[in-house]
Amino acid sequence: MTGLDCRVVVPERGVDLALTVDEGQTLALTGPNGSGKSTLLSALAGWLRPETGHARLGDRTLFDVTDSRDTWTPARRRNVGYLTQDPLLFPHLTAEANVAFGLVRAGVVGRRNRRNAARDWLERVGVGQLASRRPGEMSGGQAQRTAIARVLASGPELVLLDEPLSALDAQVVPQIRELLAEVLTGRTTVLVTHHEADVVALADVVHRI
Repeated sequence: MTGLDCRVVVPERGVDLALTVDEGQTLALTGPNGSGKSTLLSALAGWLRPETGHARLGDRTLFDVTDSRDTWTPARRRNVGYLTQDPLLFPHLTAEANVAFGLVRAGVVGRRNRRNAARDWLERVGVGQLASRRPGEMSGGQAQRTAIARVLASGPELVLLDEPLSALDAQVVPQIRELLAEVLTGRTTVLVTHHEADVVALADVVHRI
């Protein structure tokens, strides 16, 4: 695991944010809608290129964009896990296959090894019995547990969480929050949330915009 140092500037969205996250720390990023929280995560994940800014994960440069430099690491090479409020699972794949898909990109060799690793993670997040189900056959909480397994199974150096509990039914939120507190321990993480309960349960430090 490695620490994060970044600044993201996207003038057309009114975004100019900088933050530092120590190795193994969870930083909660809070603030009003439209303040740039999700834009920052998208840039760190490699989904959006800022006009200027930089992001360094340990000794690796994710991006360094200025008037004179344009260094950009593609999303697939960043080793960054991104969990959104919607699970974003492949609807035609089973839970096991969804988790195993990320393991191909992580370099896990052999179908049996990927299948075993996927099943281990599904067990860890409490949905091992659903390995053969597709997302449409799961509840919202079950699908989000599967998404958590997919994000973490590949061993990302940085985990990004964008309102991971906001789309869930209220009765399952405490369970998923408790699960995140367990599996994120020791992982360098940026959490975007509007909920103080998430901050209290998951964050080591808070950055308020």
